[in-house]
Formats: sequence, C-alpha cells, structure tokens
Amino acid sequence: MLALPNPLNGKNTATRTLVERVRERIAGLGCDRVWARSAGSHVLLGVADEEAFARLTPLGGASYGLAFRDESSGATSSSEVLVNWELLLVDTLPDVIEHALVAIDALDLPAIADA
Repeated sequence: MLALPNPLNGKNTATRTLVERVRERIAGLGCDRVWARSAGSHVLLGVADEEAFARLTPLGGASYGLAFRDESSGATSSSEVLVNWELLLVDTLPDVIEHALVAIDALDLPAIADA
C-alpha cells in the first residue's frame, strides 16, 4: 500500500500514530483548546480540563466513526465503564475531526450571508 507524505511534517501517515494525525489536524484547524488522547484503538477528544466529548474510531480502510458522549448514561468520567457513545457519522479522518470541532463551536466558520 502506498502512503502519501503529509505536507505538514514530511512524515507519511504509515509512520504516525492515529492520535498524532488527529492532533495535527486539530492544530491545523487552529483549535488549541481541544485535546486528543489515545484510548485503546480509539481517540478521545475533549476541551481544556473537561471530560471527553467525542470518540474517533478507525473502522477500516479510510473510514472512521465519530461518536459523541451520551450525557444520559449517568457516568461522571470517561474512564467509567458506564460511559455510552452514540455513533453519529462515518467518514474520512479529516472530515470526522472537523465535524467534531464544529459540534462544539471550536471552529471559526465564516457567517453565511442571506441570499
């Protein structure tokens, strides 16, 4: 399988971990208050000192799942077994990261003018 180089750092995606690629994408979008942390095969996303709000999961090939924390689960921390995640989206890695950041208003999106 051919791995194309990443223009951000010259390394190819085959040598970078998933969490490194997620962090690079977050930084590239200018979201310095959002963190990414490995959790087994998943990557958790959170804001500042808060618990994780989203989970990215590799599904195979170029597909990744984006799930959001189910606040009705009753768990008080991401490390608790009771945390439930609701799958919202399956897409490419850059797109699921961007959707997660849009969901928490972490991106400065241009206002859409009324036509």
